[in-house]
Amino acid sequence: MANDIGQGTFVTFGTVVGSAATQYKVNSVSLGGVSRDVVDASHLLTSGGKQFIASEFYDPGELSLEIHHDPSLNPVALLTNVATNQVCAIIFANGGSATLQWSAFGFASAFEASAPKDDMMTGSLTIKLSGDLKAGA
Repeated sequence: MANDIGQGTFVTFGTVVGSAATQYKVNSVSLGGVSRDVVDASHLLTSGGKQFIASEFYDPGELSLEIHHDPSLNPVALLTNVATNQVCAIIFANGGSATLQWSAFGFASAFEASAPKDDMMTGSLTIKLSGDLKAGA
């Protein structure tokens, strides 16, 4: 198991934006919301505690990128692009020069930007993942 810092991690997102590593200066990558629904299997004759089973489906979550905002790249176009199910790959740093890739299909679902006085313009881009999340693929 590698204990590593995130330096060297990057994201690619289909043909819509190409490599976020070269087009967007990425400060951090966060994968969250990966979950499986819980189904209440209790019935009218259940006694004691409720019974639950796991749903057969899971939510692959979403990917959040904290970026240096560059207005010329027009990230809002990602939200209006009807091309869905772009391949999204997260290439994690994994012990020095080694990497490990996770991938899923996804589409841009949110964007925010901030332009503070005397500081770097930043933004956040959220990509909703869809289908199977393939770890190590």
